[in-house]
Amino acid sequence: MYKELFDKEKQDEMRLFFLKELAPLGKKKQYKKSEFIDIEKENFIAIVIKGKVKSIICNSRGMEKVLYFLQGGEIFGEINYFVGGERSLIVFMEASEIALVNKEILNKFLEENSKAYNFFIHSIVRKYRISVLQMQDSLFCSSKAKIINAIYRMLIQTTKISENKCLINIPMTQQELANLVGCSRITVTRTLKYLKDEKIIEMRNKKIYVLDTNRLKFIVEE
Repeated sequence: MYKELFDKEKQDEMRLFFLKELAPLGKKKQYKKSEFIDIEKENFIAIVIKGKVKSIICNSRGMEKVLYFLQGGEIFGEINYFVGGERSLIVFMEASEIALVNKEILNKFLEENSKAYNFFIHSIVRKYRISVLQMQDSLFCSSKAKIINAIYRMLIQTTKISENKCLINIPMTQQELANLVGCSRITVTRTLKYLKDEKIIEMRNKKIYVLDTNRLKFIVEE
């Protein structure tokens, strides 16, 4: 199911378009790890050129919920641009570079490139699907299943082949994975240990390498 929802060819086409066509129109800016942008207060669309970021929401007590991750060629700020009211923070997970395209330039670009709307719609729908699947997991799945589902979704969205293994190209701590799915770090530790013991994954330098994609898929679809 996830491969149909997150078509790799369409995702790659979208990323390439934003990097090649839109990013050159923007002002490049570098950010350090843990710096952030408040989308609601800005008037631009940003393209991630390199690095990785996460979109989060927080409550008054500082509790954090990760909405989604973004990598090179993906964008943020488009929901605020089209309809307003996007209330989230963008946090840089590592040293990153982005291109900021202001509204005036983007307005002209869209007037001259109607095809671009397809890629903006794809980006928004992709984030919507991620949110719906997270909600579905929250309502109907055990904590263990939520973690495994999240790992498989990230595999479909960010796969990189490294050392003949499928690398989920998003480095994260166990606490960050817990924040993503909404469970305790202890539960994440136990679930990752189960997957490692079953020779489905291995972990190095905060990165998850999937050794057996078929078994991971089978668990998700049970």
